[in-house]
Amino acid sequence: MLASLLALTLAQAPGPTPPPTATPHWVFFRDRGAAELELAAAIERRRRELSPRALARRIRVRGDQGVDRRDLPPAPEYVDAIITAGGRVRVRSRWLNGISVEADADALAAIGRLPFVAALRPVARARRRPESITPAPLPRQALGYGAAQAQLDLLNVPAMRECGLDGAGVVIGVQDSGFDLSHQALAKAAVIAAHDFVQDDEVVADQPGDAMGQDNHGTMVLSLIAGQDGDAYSGVAPAASFILAKTERIDVEAPFEEDLFVAGLEWIEGMGADLFTASLGYIDWYTYDDLDGATTVVAQAASVALDNGLIMLAAMGNLGPVPKSLITPADVDRLISIGATDLEGTIVEFSSRGPTADGRIKPDVVAPGAGVIVVHPDQPTDYVAGGGTSFATPLAAGVVALLLQADPDRTPVEVGMLLRESAKPYGPPNNDTGWGLLDGLAAAGLHCSCVDADGDEHFDGACGGDDCDDANPARHPGAAEICDGLDDDCDGVLPPDEVDADDDGALACAGECDDHDPARYPGALELCDGVDNDCDGIRDEGCTAATGGGGGTAGSTGAEETGAGTAASTAADASATASATAGESAGDDKAGCACASGSPPTPAAHALLLLALGGLLRRRRPAP
Repeated sequence: MLASLLALTLAQAPGPTPPPTATPHWVFFRDRGAAELELAAAIERRRRELSPRALARRIRVRGDQGVDRRDLPPAPEYVDAIITAGGRVRVRSRWLNGISVEADADALAAIGRLPFVAALRPVARARRRPESITPAPLPRQALGYGAAQAQLDLLNVPAMRECGLDGAGVVIGVQDSGFDLSHQALAKAAVIAAHDFVQDDEVVADQPGDAMGQDNHGTMVLSLIAGQDGDAYSGVAPAASFILAKTERIDVEAPFEEDLFVAGLEWIEGMGADLFTASLGYIDWYTYDDLDGATTVVAQAASVALDNGLIMLAAMGNLGPVPKSLITPADVDRLISIGATDLEGTIVEFSSRGPTADGRIKPDVVAPGAGVIVVHPDQPTDYVAGGGTSFATPLAAGVVALLLQADPDRTPVEVGMLLRESAKPYGPPNNDTGWGLLDGLAAAGLHCSCVDADGDEHFDGACGGDDCDDANPARHPGAAEICDGLDDDCDGVLPPDEVDADDDGALACAGECDDHDPARYPGALELCDGVDNDCDGIRDEGCTAATGGGGGTAGSTGAEETGAGTAASTAADASATASATAGESAGDDKAGCACASGSPPTPAAHALLLLALGGLLRRRRPAP
């Protein structure tokens, strides 16, 4: 599956280092070519290619279908034309709608004249001050953090771990120079996918064709998150799962890896990572004015990843202490950029400083990046001390993984705000230390200081949480209101149809037809009182007399029918008798008179008729 997905997302041409005349360049296209004509179908195909985890994250954060034209590959016909013009394709980028190529000056000139080419730009070089590495003692402590104790203490990680946070269920994408998992502290690392973008295979450790020690840096970086070696050593989030991308060349002859960074980022995002960390950055050929979070190629790619809900952390760089010494993509807004301190929490000189070219404060926060303990990249049982923002960044990423375990639905913006607001400040936010020293326990908040007895991920209001009933998992902020007479969503308001005004135990949402009459509710006894007591929409059917009585009353259907029949018969007889009497009188007085056939019915007859009709009508009358 990994190989097939990779083939769909990008293409690279592995091989030896190109000659100096074949300078790597980005080629950006004006449109998507023929794909524009079948945009909807192409987008649907890409939606099916994405991992379900990536698609779910995108939909949750973006609020749309999760896929758009940015996910379409560069037009094949455009790529073919570039190759014909003399370009050798290195990487294809969906998000940038471009490719990186190796081409000499003549080929580049020909490519630039193609009508569908929007721009050409050199692939940027990396600039990194080498991290210092020295042998490290290994104090063995009962807490299980061993040689990592000091760096974890500074971030309050042990307290987070003690409240159950270890990174379980979180997927972290780590991008670096390579990864050797042979060290005993990395033997249990849960790597779910890995790809070498330098040689286009799935071997992320050193192999023939790599410079010696290429995987050293990434191995040390990974140990700060994933390491676990009994009571000798621990990373921040050892129970997390990992996606590893090898994207950096360390040989000085041709360190063109900005395009590989973009390829690795697109792959990691599409594979479903929750967060991404990179201790890589680029500045060569860029100027400070380009560091506005939107100009550099890696900044543009990072912005798309952030739009897709991928939480991103990146190193500020090791070019301090002068202002404006940051590298890209640390300049990107919403991306969490990390500066470095020593183990006492003091900012170190080499940590790069902001601001960005458009005036934003960077870094966001700082973390331990001097004297931190990492695995020895060449000795499978040893450890060393190292320094650099490259090491501060994975420590911070591990803390973010613990926070995502506590609340998986956090967005990039929410995580950035949380880290800044909970950091230990060095004063007002500034371009040396940002908002302050990262404090994992403070960021975890109620998760580590309150109670969630019912496991609904909301904490008891008694200790500062927002759960109005911590014994009922169906009651919490955001819960669906159900017909139970309770404030299920904890907003302090009971829905009107759940109010039981007459205290009869019945609610309007459950069929209560009169909340002001305790004798009227579903299942009540139907009384012969002219109202619908049992709320079934029919009045007095099968009713029971409201007061006692003998035969002939309306207390039963049989009596009702007999009474009605008797009354009708009596009324008819009375009317007939009255008519006969009247007729006889008329015959005596006015024989043969055609003007009258009898006297009107007597009042007694009227009463009997009305009584009979009333009894018939009361036998069944629909409720109003």
